[in-house]
Amino acid sequence: MDFTEPELEFLRSQRICRFATVGPTGWPHVVPVMYTLTNAGEFEFDVDGVKQRNLTAEPRAALVVDAMGPRRGVAVQGRASLIGPERARLSGVRKFSWGL
Repeated sequence: MDFTEPELEFLRSQRICRFATVGPTGWPHVVPVMYTLTNAGEFEFDVDGVKQRNLTAEPRAALVVDAMGPRRGVAVQGRASLIGPERARLSGVRKFSWGL
């Protein structure tokens, strides 16, 4: 996924996002996670328990990185893949940003 320079600057300045997976009942499961943004514009983060179970069954996921003062952020929808023991990578398909 291609991010604008302001989006990249913002994403690199933050460390925590809210990460959402799809649970077995179809309801979203949202938790804060620490992430790393790769040079390819993908997000890597640790997963365990519910997040790992949900991604194993359904790779669609979303995240949002935001800040309140001033209001700004980036939301990304995409597909996550397990890349190691308790580690995942989200590749974005859609994005939306505000205040950047």
